[in-house]
Amino acid sequence: MQVDHVFLSLNAKDFAAQSEWWSDLLGRQWDREPMPSCHEWDLREGVLFQVLDNVKGEPVTVTLHVADVDAEIARLRKAGIDVPDPVRVEGFDTLRFAEFADPEGNTVGLLDGQ
Repeated sequence: MQVDHVFLSLNAKDFAAQSEWWSDLLGRQWDREPMPSCHEWDLREGVLFQVLDNVKGEPVTVTLHVADVDAEIARLRKAGIDVPDPVRVEGFDTLRFAEFADPEGNTVGLLDGQ
């Protein structure tokens, strides 16, 4: 199988509010609106994140590996997003992880290190 793109899709009961919350989390507005019920961000080449207007969606987990989890947590706290301090992940040399939820109960994880 040759995979060209990976789409990570999150269903939203309140599409506008979720789109704005994820814009704050990602630090920018969505890159495109391919249809009225979808906001889409390019996370990196071939990886796209979507917020979909779908009230029937189940909660998901989105984990983002970032270069500096402390800097991202500081930025998110300034934006009013409650993020706990990161904790070390047992069994890894430098891997740290912070887990929290978006307004609709989806789990969000930020991690850095290895």
